[in-house]
Amino acid sequence: MQNYPQYSSKQKWIHWLTFTLILLAFLVVMFKAVLSNYLGGMPVIYLLHKSLGALIFVLTLWRFVLIKHVGVPDVLPKDHKLQRVLSKSTQGFIYILLIIVPLSGYLMSRHPLNFFGIVSIPVVDLPNQAYQIFHSVHQASSYLLGILLIIHIAGALYHYFVIKDKVLQSMLN
Repeated sequence: MQNYPQYSSKQKWIHWLTFTLILLAFLVVMFKAVLSNYLGGMPVIYLLHKSLGALIFVLTLWRFVLIKHVGVPDVLPKDHKLQRVLSKSTQGFIYILLIIVPLSGYLMSRHPLNFFGIVSIPVVDLPNQAYQIFHSVHQASSYLLGILLIIHIAGALYHYFVIKDKVLQSMLN
């Protein structure tokens, strides 16, 4: 048995699955020109990107339910106040952006969200200016999410390689 706080197995699965889905959604858009040749065109690219975003949104809601019921382990010592503030605020903003990015992506589209070709979620009829606003929000919040994820990863690696504590292991083991 480990002698350090652990996230639940469900929390670990959601964490790593969300990370994988974010990476896939990013790669699909970044390499859309090349991938569209292999995946059947741009409509398939956008179907994948939107479906991955919807899945990220649902997983984030599930994560909130788990946090409410299970809580989160206290992996940082109480006397490291600055680390705790940086960690909690970075994670908090990541959670907020994991809601804003997919939601603004859905609201910026003038087409129904066809979730992996299985379920169609109707479009929300908005004035043209609203679509443009949600597009800007989606783009800006996506970049901000990317920056915060890099900070989050750097923090985890800092704990593992420099401080040599068990913060990273709490999400791995």
